[in-house]
Order: sequence, then structure tokens, then C-alpha cells
Amino acid sequence: MAKVVSINPQGLLYRKIKTGDEVTAFDAKPFLDILDYIYADSNDSCTLSVTDRAGNKKNIVAKKISGGDTMGLEFDESVDIVPKECRNNCIFCFVNQLPEGMRDTLYIKDDDYRLSFISGSYITCTNLEEEDIQRILDYRLSPLYVSVHTTDEELRKRMLGIKKAVNQLDIIRRLTAGGISIHAQIVLVPDVNDGENLKKTLADLYEAKVKSVAAVPVGLTCHREGKPEIRPLGKAAALQAIESIESFYNEHKYFCWASDEMYQIAAREVRNPSYYGDYPQIENGVGLIAKFLDEIKDALNYAPKKLHKHVGVVTGVSGKDTMLKVKQLLESHWKHFQMDVHPIENTFFGRSVTVTGLVTAGDIIKTLEGAPLADEIIVPSVMLKEFDTVFLDGMSIGELSKRLKRKIIVSAVTGECFLDTIIYGE
Repeated sequence: MAKVVSINPQGLLYRKIKTGDEVTAFDAKPFLDILDYIYADSNDSCTLSVTDRAGNKKNIVAKKISGGDTMGLEFDESVDIVPKECRNNCIFCFVNQLPEGMRDTLYIKDDDYRLSFISGSYITCTNLEEEDIQRILDYRLSPLYVSVHTTDEELRKRMLGIKKAVNQLDIIRRLTAGGISIHAQIVLVPDVNDGENLKKTLADLYEAKVKSVAAVPVGLTCHREGKPEIRPLGKAAALQAIESIESFYNEHKYFCWASDEMYQIAAREVRNPSYYGDYPQIENGVGLIAKFLDEIKDALNYAPKKLHKHVGVVTGVSGKDTMLKVKQLLESHWKHFQMDVHPIENTFFGRSVTVTGLVTAGDIIKTLEGAPLADEIIVPSVMLKEFDTVFLDGMSIGELSKRLKRKIIVSAVTGECFLDTIIYGE
């Protein structure tokens, strides 16, 4: 049950329900969390089970007259979604590889289908009970994002560090048969789930009608004391994986991709923008480079003809080549423009971690403090906590600006926003 704390005067239930009343069910289904209300509010009619402030129980019917009608209720925090913690102990879990002393929220491991639907986080299905699966189907919680890694159940148990698991592939088949779109992820660990196992996993997921699959290289930090021995994906293994994925892609277009990072490890150019379709796996770094460069080229068509400016741009080591291409594009377009590219080596997580999103302010300072710099330094937003101005090591943009004695400007990671940031500022 949940207490009503606010009622929209334009809502269907204004004057029928009062603040302080408690809603216990919708159409006789217990009120568990805010998803129940969202689903009920989307229906043409609904019967609410209510206990008023005097303790009297009653049923209230909400019936829509037009498509835009809403019940207009707000509830207390009891209906907020509290993430279900992950039951697994994956051999490659990134959270288990974090150093001590970081923000508490960084150590949270969730495995919650509700957050998968709401925010695109990945689940393994080991937390799913029968009522959860039925709720996903009843509420049409689509799309969902699922970490698969392998469809070999014995190997999957070993990779997830669990003794017993439900058959994930059967759950996926059941969900897709019920109209749920699923985007899958494979964290590729050399000599574990690559080679023939990767081919089988792709084939099984295609047969199960999964919407898309991304393969990403395992991420290993320097904080793996006491953890299973895993080696990073090398050039030869990355090339082999890309060949397998591209071969399957050639048969089943817009189904599976290797991440941009895997192409970088293999020292291969990423594919053209058209190869990635509508970019369903861009959050996994699939097609991000192609899309970014394409957006830069397109945005230049509408950019000012002249720009007198000198800026610096920080990036992860793996982003260096891409940003050098951007530098060439922009300096060719503007005669009096200069862009310095600053690849930052990651000592906080370890030098094998090269992605831009895991660069810390401390490592930026180690690389740039005391060096000749442009007046403005552009930092990509992926380095910062979402909706905040704090890096992973806890340092703020303001502190970094003081240390470098330069103006720090944050840019979103689309080509258009990056160009706007250069031209107009943050």
C-alpha cells in the first residue's frame, strides 16, 4: 500500500480521494511499486482499493473520458523502486574491481528488471522469480536489456560465480514470444566464452528472437587481488571475435555487432554509420565513433564560416585516434582554429583501462598540470557522474579548473553538441 501525498486538480480522482488515503491495490492486484500505478493509469479504467484516513475500506473507479486523462495521484516514497541486489559473483565483475574510498553508490550492484526497463541497465535473469516474469509480460515492460555472455548453462554458472541458475535462454524465449524486445550483451573473456562458444551464443540468441546483441571486451582494472585470473582481450583474439561477429552479421543484418573498443584493440577501423542501423547498442559503445564523426561532418555544414579559437580536449587513450580525426576535420574547416588532443593514461584503474568514460580528474592532472594548455579545456560528460559535475575519483569540475588554472567546459558526447560546445561554450 502507499499513501497519497498529492492530487492533481485536473485528475480523474480529484474529490474522490484525499491526501493521506492509502491505495492498496489496482484491479485487485497488490500495489507493490510505482510501476503498478503507471500501468493502471495507462488503462481506460481501473478500480482502486483504498483505505481512507479513518480506516474505512472502499473501492474507487477511475474511468477515462479522453486519451489524455490521468488519475493524477502522487505517492509517498514507499512506492519508490529499491534496486534488487545482484546475486552473482561474476569472474569479471567491474564493481568488484573498484578501489576503496570511492562514492558509496559506485559499489551498488543491481540486477533488477524494473531498472532494465526504466533506465536500460543490464540484468542476468538470476533474480527473476515467476511472478516477475509474469509481471514483465502483463505490463509489457519492453525493451529489456540482458547480460547473456554465453548460452552454455554450465559455463554461464562458472562465469557468473553461482552454483545454481535458471535456464536464461528459456526465459528469453518466453519473453520474446510474449512480445518483449530484448537487447543482449556479451562480455567477451578470452579462452572462456570466445571462439566456437561465441558463435553458438549468437546462433542461440538469434533463434530466440533477441532484437540485438553487442559483444564487448572484458574490462580489467589493476585492483583484482584475490580475483579469478583473467587476461585482457588481445589483438589476435579481438580480430577473431570480430570476424565471427561480422560473419554472422552478414547473414543476419542489424542483429549483432562488436563494440568500437574491440575494433580499437584489433587495430581495425570501425564500420560506416549505415552498418549500425538505428544504433540499438550505442550505450555499449557500438557505433559510437561512426555516429560521432558523422554528426561532426553534418554539423559543420551549419557551422560559422570562421572561428578564431584554441581549445584542448581530453580523452581516454582509446579515443585518441578518433579525436585526432576530429582535429583534422575542424582545423581543415576553420583556418584560425586549433584543437589540442590530450589522451589521458589511466593510473587510477590501471593502464589496461583505456576508455574515456573511466578517466579520472586525478589522472587528467597528472598528465596536464604544468603543461602548456589552451585557455579552454573540454571534458566529455561521460567522465562525470550523471547529472553532476563530479569525476569518478570524487573531484569536481571546479577543483580541476583550479588545479589546471584553465576554464573547464563539459560537452555531451554527440557530434552536434561537441561542435556547439567548441563554438559557443558550455
